[in-house]
Amino acid sequence: MEEAIAAFHEGMDTFYEPQSVTCTAKNKRVLFAKMYDTFLKPSILQAKLNNLSAKETIEFLVPKILDWIRNNSVREQLNLRNDVKDNTKAAQLRSEGNKMFHPNVKRYFEAIKLYNESIAFSEKGSTDRALAYANRSNICLKMQRYEDCLKNIRLARESNYSGEKLNQREKDAKNALAKARNKNASSSKFSPDVVEEPELSYPAKENAPQVANCLELRKNEEYGRHVVTTRKLKVGDVVMIERPFVTVLKDSFRYVRCDFCHGERPFTLIPCEGCTAAMYCSEECLSKAYNNYHRYDCGLLRDLYEDFEEVSLIDIRMIAIAITTFDNNPEALKDHLDALDESNVNGFTMDWNKATQQDIFNTVHVLTTNQERRHSMFVAMFIFNATILHTLILERTELGPVCEANPATNKFLLDLILRYMQIVNCNRKLLSFNAYKVKEYVAESFAVGCYPLISMLNHSCAPNVKRITLRDGRCAVFVIRPVLEGSQLFDSYEAGHTLHEREMRQSMLSFVYSFQCTCEACTFNYPTLKVLLEGSDVINSENMTKHLYYNRMLSSHEDKKVRKIMAELRSFLNETPKLYPESEVCFRQVEFVRSLQVLYNQTSENAEYWKHCKP
Repeated sequence: MEEAIAAFHEGMDTFYEPQSVTCTAKNKRVLFAKMYDTFLKPSILQAKLNNLSAKETIEFLVPKILDWIRNNSVREQLNLRNDVKDNTKAAQLRSEGNKMFHPNVKRYFEAIKLYNESIAFSEKGSTDRALAYANRSNICLKMQRYEDCLKNIRLARESNYSGEKLNQREKDAKNALAKARNKNASSSKFSPDVVEEPELSYPAKENAPQVANCLELRKNEEYGRHVVTTRKLKVGDVVMIERPFVTVLKDSFRYVRCDFCHGERPFTLIPCEGCTAAMYCSEECLSKAYNNYHRYDCGLLRDLYEDFEEVSLIDIRMIAIAITTFDNNPEALKDHLDALDESNVNGFTMDWNKATQQDIFNTVHVLTTNQERRHSMFVAMFIFNATILHTLILERTELGPVCEANPATNKFLLDLILRYMQIVNCNRKLLSFNAYKVKEYVAESFAVGCYPLISMLNHSCAPNVKRITLRDGRCAVFVIRPVLEGSQLFDSYEAGHTLHEREMRQSMLSFVYSFQCTCEACTFNYPTLKVLLEGSDVINSENMTKHLYYNRMLSSHEDKKVRKIMAELRSFLNETPKLYPESEVCFRQVEFVRSLQVLYNQTSENAEYWKHCKP
């Protein structure tokens, strides 16, 4: 048992980014380990002695874990509390923003994030909100964002701003905006950017326009459900383009991006009036968020971000979307799922042209949980988290009275939280963009989502396809290694051999997905890029010169240059007689993937922000 607990902590630390895990979330892990070690072991042993199935074990453990949570002040230890507006906190955040705005500091973007958080904490119509909007308008003027400046002036006045300062600022912004528009109108060089989005490389399935017609979903004992191609595929082919069923912003982007559309709109975000954790780029997105999911996660969102990992965030949002899909009637949802034959749900054969939102929901509901494979301690961890979330939902949402009046619905809700927690754990995918990090762009994830069809792709540490997040949030699946007719397509679950050694990959995959990877990279122990880079055959060859050249071109972020080298890299990977994982092939593949990210990921405007700030 001690080894299992040690593996639990090691796995959590390995898989989750350290900066994304709060102190409270770590405390929750410690609290769970204490419960497991001092209370739950005998029950786990009893379940094993009685040969209980995973489902029976869950039914057996739920009431015991619930009693422990109730009797051990878990709410107080995790500091779970209702999310309320706080003008004092808003004033503190605004003061911190003022320090970043000071002429000797000039960290405008950091100031904007603090002002946004101040706005989120402030009460509607309060002086604190009005001042934060006014301060934000001043930064917009300094950064020559004149339209944003005027919008913030309007928002400040709507929040009862009193004072004459905004009058002159408004006049300055309007004059500067008029000059900028006249300059653009008279410039023959000015033309809007044309953004080319990738398309499927082959005709789409008649029933599923997001999938190439050469892909089929098959099932066998060795691989379970998996995707194969009925034709040979070349590097650069696009075989799937899918929109996510659900997405959640990562914690560090809550005051930078819209919670609904995820657009990068830090200068004009407006707050949810019911919580301090969500902001939106427009009233339209705010309304859509509320109608789609936020009416259920509004009261939970701050605790979810502070006390839980991202799995629980997506879990609750999936349930919220499920309930709104059935007209906010959890009993109708229960009736639907009770009657659903899960064996007949197949996203590859379903007619997406006629699919209802309920049909699409079905394809997510049947995604794998790997429940039967999980160690009992990890099952207990999911129950522990699900039980806490279930309690919060009953206390803070309109579902409380419904579940109180109907015990069957109450149990159904807990079962659904537990099921979706395991589905998300196995099937979540990162959404990435090109982030500016002082003189260079790097791929960085800004959100996590779930794609029902892309989730059918199995893992390999040496994948032959790569997921690329498009600017509108869809995900395109590109072929990155030639694939023979009849072969399976393999994605990487963020555990590729180029970055991670075999022992770490195996540990990560076993911890999160509950399987022992036997892919080609694990079987033959493919090297990491670091090992390849240290090899004398790389350092003393033309290969290194090419590598440095391609990196310079990619770092330029100039569309024409990147498209040129993408074509070169694609041609090389399709025609080279060299076999994977020879060093040159591996490096060219990494560079090809980066070219796709540069061309098709959304690119942050941070580079423009830094022009107005001190380095």
